[in-house]
Amino acid sequence: MAKFNPPFASLGGVNRSPTIDEQAGGFTCGPLDLTLFNRLFGRIEAELKAIQTAGGITGTETDDTTVLQAIQALISAATGGGDVSNFVLFAQAQSRLPIFPEVQTSDGRLTVTSPSTGTVRIAAGATILHRGIRPYTTSLTNLSTVASKTYHLRWSPAGGFVLKDLSDLTYNPTTAAETNVAFDSSYDDMLVARVVTNSSNVVSITNLANKADLKSTGEVLQENTTWQNDAVPSTMTALDGAIVNINWARRPIAFLTGFTDVTVQFGSAAVIKEVNVVVQSLSRYQLKAIYQRTTDPSGAYVAWAATA
Repeated sequence: MAKFNPPFASLGGVNRSPTIDEQAGGFTCGPLDLTLFNRLFGRIEAELKAIQTAGGITGTETDDTTVLQAIQALISAATGGGDVSNFVLFAQAQSRLPIFPEVQTSDGRLTVTSPSTGTVRIAAGATILHRGIRPYTTSLTNLSTVASKTYHLRWSPAGGFVLKDLSDLTYNPTTAAETNVAFDSSYDDMLVARVVTNSSNVVSITNLANKADLKSTGEVLQENTTWQNDAVPSTMTALDGAIVNINWARRPIAFLTGFTDVTVQFGSAAVIKEVNVVVQSLSRYQLKAIYQRTTDPSGAYVAWAATA
């Protein structure tokens, strides 16, 4: 009669875990050590029981879905309830939420400086909130520049901080103007700053505001530009208007909210009284407030607002 040795040596006790050698060798033919059998199946039961208990579900002999119910109850408690088919995982939310990246500073700008010729530095300790859900903390980062270049300093969750050369056809295949909206911050690729170097590789930096919602209002005194013969000009020259610097990472939508300190009805009835007041969005860097009026030499305070 053949002798069957237990596949695992009996070490005594009620329950025990397999040794390292036993884990590597696995089960062999023959009777099983009862103490090991108890431990292996007891551990599975204990793990499942822990999930049921945490979810407030009591296991039964007839319902084989209590662990699933417990998991759903835990998710529901963490999310405020609802159909589990509506649950969104963190990674899914980070790829789906249509929210622009936001720099968690008062003005939405990172501290980007040039500590020496040919070097751009991003300060440590700032927080970038991506898609409104995942925070990233900046570390001290130095990037090198080349003379006589215009760069965009960009950030993404996957690539971190990089300098993009506007003359690089991979980055700018259509040789678009630096101010083109195609370079504005997107959900997953943030425009941090414009970096310009001169022939000596001295760096000039324009830090840009990144907020999920960019909003601003203001008022600017615009000296009058006149026209004659009751003909409102169809175009404005570049010199018309007062420039307002905003330096955002996305081109704004600008609009007029009012103007003051001007009297439309003046002089005799024969005097032409047309008034033309406009607020234009020039680029992600500037707005222009325009006030034009026939013959009156005075200006006006033009109130403006912008959003992006």
